[in-house]
Amino acid sequence: MNRTLLLVIAISLPLAACGAAASAPAPAAVTSSAPTAASATASPAAAATSSASAKVSANTATAAELTAAFQAAGVPNASRWAAEVMEYRPYPANDPSFAKLRGELAKYNPAAGVVDKIVATLAP
Repeated sequence: MNRTLLLVIAISLPLAACGAAASAPAPAAVTSSAPTAASATASPAAAATSSASAKVSANTATAAELTAAFQAAGVPNASRWAAEVMEYRPYPANDPSFAKLRGELAKYNPAAGVVDKIVATLAP
């Protein structure tokens, strides 16, 4: 009887310990405020994304610059919209709402929000 009891205890203790460890919360990850070598050096893709998200001039940006800015903003068919923006230049510098551009782009019946995304990427 004692042997059976010892055997049951010997088998139960490790299993109980495993169950307790599995249900115990994981230790919090240690984070460091010091930058790592990988984060200290910006990747070219990150640099391109941050520069593409900057506003571009509606009057002087190239087709490639407009397309990149529109793509970064999530504008579908960005190259087509870049061509349309270039077609109706120049835009008044004293019209930050781009009323003239909005009117011209509305002719093409863009999907909801497209004109707003385009204008949000532009500077007068």
